[in-house]
Amino acid sequence: MNEIQSVLPKGYEIHISYDATEYIREELTKIYFRSGLTILILLLFVLLVYRSYKYLLLIVISLIINIAIAVIIYYLLKLEIHLYSLAGITISITLIIDNVIVMSDQIMKRKNMYMFMAILAGTLTTIGALSMVFFMDEKIKLNLQDFAFVLIINLLISLLVVLFVVPVLLDLFKIKTSSKLRQKKVFFKKIRLNRVSIFIKRIYGIYCVFACRWKYLLITLLILGFGLPVFMLPEKIEGNEKWKVKYNETLGSEFYKETIKPYTDIIFGGSLRLFVQKVYEGSYFTDRQETSLYLTATLPNGSTVTQMNFLIQQMEAYLSQFKQVKQFQTTIESARRANISILFSKEDQYSGFPNSLKSNLITKALEMGGGSWGGYGLGDGFSNDVSESAGSYQAELYGYNYDELNEWAKKLKDKLLEFRRIKEVTINSEFSWYKDDYQEFEFNLNKKLLAETGITPIQLFSSLNHTMGKSIYAGEVFSNQGEEQLYLDAKQIQNYDSWNLSHVPIRANDKVVKLTDITRIEKVKSPQNINKENQQYLLCAQFEYIGASEQGQKVLENVVNDFKKELPMGYIIENKSNRNYYWGNDNEKQYGLLFLILVIIFFLSSILFNSLKQPFAILFVIPVSFIGIFLTFYLFKLNFDQGGFASFVLLCGLTVNANIYIIDEYNRILKQMKISRLQAYLKAWCVKMRPILLTMTSTILGFMPFIIGSTKEAFWFPLSSGTISGLLFSLLGIILYLPIFLNVSDKK
Repeated sequence: MNEIQSVLPKGYEIHISYDATEYIREELTKIYFRSGLTILILLLFVLLVYRSYKYLLLIVISLIINIAIAVIIYYLLKLEIHLYSLAGITISITLIIDNVIVMSDQIMKRKNMYMFMAILAGTLTTIGALSMVFFMDEKIKLNLQDFAFVLIINLLISLLVVLFVVPVLLDLFKIKTSSKLRQKKVFFKKIRLNRVSIFIKRIYGIYCVFACRWKYLLITLLILGFGLPVFMLPEKIEGNEKWKVKYNETLGSEFYKETIKPYTDIIFGGSLRLFVQKVYEGSYFTDRQETSLYLTATLPNGSTVTQMNFLIQQMEAYLSQFKQVKQFQTTIESARRANISILFSKEDQYSGFPNSLKSNLITKALEMGGGSWGGYGLGDGFSNDVSESAGSYQAELYGYNYDELNEWAKKLKDKLLEFRRIKEVTINSEFSWYKDDYQEFEFNLNKKLLAETGITPIQLFSSLNHTMGKSIYAGEVFSNQGEEQLYLDAKQIQNYDSWNLSHVPIRANDKVVKLTDITRIEKVKSPQNINKENQQYLLCAQFEYIGASEQGQKVLENVVNDFKKELPMGYIIENKSNRNYYWGNDNEKQYGLLFLILVIIFFLSSILFNSLKQPFAILFVIPVSFIGIFLTFYLFKLNFDQGGFASFVLLCGLTVNANIYIIDEYNRILKQMKISRLQAYLKAWCVKMRPILLTMTSTILGFMPFIIGSTKEAFWFPLSSGTISGLLFSLLGIILYLPIFLNVSDKK
């Protein structure tokens, strides 16, 4: 840039308006900070819990070996390291430490490595859950595939580390559960802790007996808490089959919809209803640019580019007097619309000047007049435009014949206007935020009367062409100045108005007729341009619905689905409402993949436990963690995007791990000791709850840095919020529902 600047002629300058590497550099710095903070939090947590520098060193060495081997694998597989993959490495650190904690706890306390099979199964279920990313929609997969690859590689290497490295380090450092000296110091504390643990064990044993006795009641409460999709039942089912008629008479009847449905949806819908109906499925907007202001100027129909240029020059002259403005860029899109973007010098970007300038620009815009102005970029937006909103509900029609497509658009408009809550429908060539005031005279021909009089539309047009003709090409003449082109205008065009056009007789096909007899002339809003997309003509219908947005979406969806059946081949209608905000239009497909994850978990668990019954105990605890996600996104009004969906996928694996550890220990105790199922479960629960609590706490602490910050970032904030809340609720599922699903209490 400096070299180019040195050779430019006088009066020309070159400036960097936007540098994408600045944003990437900031994001990398943020990732490095979060990674460092995550590692620091986890290591402090380990040191606080175990109070052993040797154990802390074991964790650090295991982590370094894991990441070092992983980097070699990244290089061999040619994985790209970018913002998503770096964040995946940060998240994987918590999962690696979890595996090390569980394995080292088993070796230190039990002096064996039997826990490895449970760790293997738990890790494979997490990998199986992450593998669903590769079956998702291409746009989502593009963002998440490197994130998933990094996690999978790190988790697989962590298995080798806990199998070969952790036992060697424990033996090398001579790490034990407690020394003799420490035992003497904490003798009385240990007695007290033993009493507390025995008390907790007894209380939990009583609960297990109670829960197994009243299991149907507790399972019913779980189902109602999760929710049944009764609120998603269709209002009506088309068809004459017996069951469809029966459905329409009962669940599709007006009495059910108006009297019963409002209550059944709330009672049976549970947290699922709150999530589906109330949570906004859109990303947080991330500002990737420097501080800037934007001005828009609009003029009414009939304006010229010269008038718009004069208006913009006045605003440019006003902006030129401020030295704090680095540059402003003007774009005159058309005679009716222009934009000015204003950038500030680095030292003034974060001062009070941008806000002060915004206030001054608003005052200047109000003083100038001559057009409508709008401003945004800092704080609340400003606009003195009195245009009405064109409507936030949108449907697009595509076809190969423009006239016929226009007729279908009018039919769609009539169909929408049948709803009392829709007052006006705008047909345009493209989506617009505001209603266009452009109008044209439209001829609505009475084709039946034309046929009876023997006049064709082209004959009628030809007769009008002589009466209303303008700029009709008539040839060329040659003069001393060169070739001149001749154009003809009808003499009476200046004297004719719409009344004369309608009532003065004209001659067409040797017949004298009045237009009022065969056509209706109306002034209507009409598209200014004719747009094509993929060689198809495009028309857009927009409207505003008076009422709840969910109901408006439902109305549009039903109308579009019905209209699809009427359209002939070669014509398409699509529901484009809110298309810019939703993270995926194939959400049903994405959520369907969650069931595939459950199948993977079932088979892996059945292999480990050598049982087809016990895996269901694991699967039934997963919905408890989903309740946590539903309630968190609803109560805290969080946006749901790819990060929120990734939390579903991640939780399927993480929630299962704790259950696998307990059930694996429970099965081993039953084989080794001749005791009741309840006693075996309580022993397994007491042994494994400590490492489970430690790993869950470390995972939650590992996600905490992604929540820290002044803004809620797309993907990372929903991912962290959903995972943390899901883990906390999964703990309730392990404590309250796992003994029910295992049926640990005998009837006697």
